Amino acid sequence: MDSGKLITVSSIDSHAKMMYDKIIELENETKGFDPNEFKKLKNSVEQKRNELSDIDQQFGAISEKIKTGAEQIKKSSSILKELELVRQYISELDEIQQKVFNRDGPVATSLRSWALRTISEKASDYLTKLNTKIQRISLSEKARDVSITCYSRNVMLDIDSLSGGEQVIVALGLRLGMAQLLGASNLNFVILDEPTAHLDEERRKSLVSVLSQLSDITKTNSRAPLQFIIITHDVEIFEGSSVEKIYKFESTEHGTNVVPV
Repeated sequence: MDSGKLITVSSIDSHAKMMYDKIIELENETKGFDPNEFKKLKNSVEQKRNELSDIDQQFGAISEKIKTGAEQIKKSSSILKELELVRQYISELDEIQQKVFNRDGPVATSLRSWALRTISEKASDYLTKLNTKIQRISLSEKARDVSITCYSRNVMLDIDSLSGGEQVIVALGLRLGMAQLLGASNLNFVILDEPTAHLDEERRKSLVSVLSQLSDITKTNSRAPLQFIIITHDVEIFEGSSVEKIYKFESTEHGTNVVPV
């Protein structure tokens, strides 16, 4: 339909006029329309849509990987914190091991020094009570050994230069000092197992004499005298001594018999 006819039809009524105006508007909008170009643009749009869909899928996959990675990082961070606590704990344990349980650590060294000093003081107290020329004993640690030094007034005495009886007194004083350190201050009795095993005859007799003196001294200075239980095969050492009771143990096929001597 040509434009003249359209103008004639549009004059029929208002609706026809509106349709005419719409047709004219569409004609103006579609001037220069190229179907081939439209087809190309349509294909291009479809291609971009497909590419966008692929990108959306890739984005979703990458987002899932990021989410999984974030969860793994969170778990790994928690594990790292626990491992750091374990490292600190092990480091503290190692420090405790070095300072407390190591033989050359400050705690062990201090404890040994205190123990040696205490034993020296207690042993010296017993020697003073016995009124011997040895008035003081000093124990000191040298390398991995303990050195024993004896003093008569301010004179240092070599322990090898002491007589047999004096060496017995020193050994007994140290033994009593150790016993008092381990058993607190209320020392009522001491058990000596085979104390004469490595002593000659002179030293054996001196041992019983020293024990008797110590028992008498403690009896005058305390409520209960210091008692000694001596286990030995050398019964003759008690001859002429003030030992109160001696028992002999005999093994028989019926058991052990205890016989007063």
